[in-house]
Amino acid sequence: MKHLLQLRVDVTFAHEDDLILEKNPLPEWAKDSLSKAKIVVVRRGNLKNNLIPIGIRGKQKNQRWGCFLPKDKILKHYHPDYFIAHQSWRNLPHDRQAMLAFQALVKIVPLLTKLRWGVSGSLVYEMATGIEMVHQTSDIDIIAWKVKPMSIKQAQLLLKQLNQFNVHADMQVVNRDRGFALEEYAMNRDAQILIKTNAGPQLSADPWHYIEEG
Repeated sequence: MKHLLQLRVDVTFAHEDDLILEKNPLPEWAKDSLSKAKIVVVRRGNLKNNLIPIGIRGKQKNQRWGCFLPKDKILKHYHPDYFIAHQSWRNLPHDRQAMLAFQALVKIVPLLTKLRWGVSGSLVYEMATGIEMVHQTSDIDIIAWKVKPMSIKQAQLLLKQLNQFNVHADMQVVNRDRGFALEEYAMNRDAQILIKTNAGPQLSADPWHYIEEG
């Protein structure tokens, strides 16, 4: 498993036998995925007995498999901002760089120079593994850390800027093990916002304060 992204980190490991399965054996699609790249995503959850909760992903959206990896079996881990700082999309073949989502990502980079941020989902997986995962309808899932609190109008303006390139983009605002979707905040439809935490989802009327006090 190649990379770990905090609130989506990816990690690399060496052998399939290093995995700790919860109950059922690995499905064939998971074995096929690992045969191409020993890269997995770190799931939400707390470290127990030095076991890190990880997820294997396949080509289809419904192909996700949770299991565990001993901490000492990790060969390397990558934070989401690694792929932005190293412009990892440039390592892909030209026809993959031409995909709409990657083209939009390139245009988004100059808009977020004041933030520490990265991406998750199919874009980061393809940049990490070289396996073709991005489609013409793929979204851009942004993760940003320690974002200064902003008003509803400021959030709406930022999302408008991010979504001007014909690709849907949302931002997960994260601090340590807590995060929320900026798009949900900007819509201002509910009195409380869903906060994702390692202990499970929570609701808060002030998501900025909630993630800061975590």
